[in-house]
Amino acid sequence: MKKLIAIILCGLSVCSLAACTSKNATSGNAEIPNPFVDCATLADAAKLTGFDIVVPDSVDGYDTRTIQVMDNKMIQVIYSKGENNLLIRKQAGSDDISGDYTQYSETNTVVLGTLQVTMKGENGMVSVAIWTDGGYTYAIDAQDVPMNSDDIGALIGNVQ
Repeated sequence: MKKLIAIILCGLSVCSLAACTSKNATSGNAEIPNPFVDCATLADAAKLTGFDIVVPDSVDGYDTRTIQVMDNKMIQVIYSKGENNLLIRKQAGSDDISGDYTQYSETNTVVLGTLQVTMKGENGMVSVAIWTDGGYTYAIDAQDVPMNSDDIGALIGNVQ
C-alpha cells in the first residue's frame, strides 16, 4: 500500500511540475534582449565597432535611415518606408551576415569591379547580396522589395 501511495504522489508531482513549466513557457513575460544599439551617426557606429562603413545617405523608394550596431561587431544601416526595409551590413571576417537563410531558387556569383558578389533571389530579382572586401564581409538584404541585379550592383558600388 505504501508503494502505491508513493507512486501516486510521484506521478502527481511530475504532473504539477509539467503544468508549471507549460504555464511559464507560454506566459509571454520574458523577452529576448535586443542586441542592436541605435546610433545617431555613422561616426558613432564606427566608434563602437572600430571600423567605418560608407553607405548612401538615401536610397530611392525609402524615406528613413536608421543606423545600428550589434554587439560592437557589426554595423547595420536600415532604409525604411512603411513596412518595407532594405538592410546593409558590415562586419570583420568573411561569414554570411545577411541573416537570411531562405533557400532561393536562383543563386549567382557576379564580378563587380574587383568584387565577387553572391546574389540570391527568384524570378530574376535579387533579395540578398553578400561579398567580402579588405577583411570585411558585407550583406544587402532586399527581401521586402527585391531589386534587379543592375540596381543592386549600383548600390553595392556605393558601399564600403
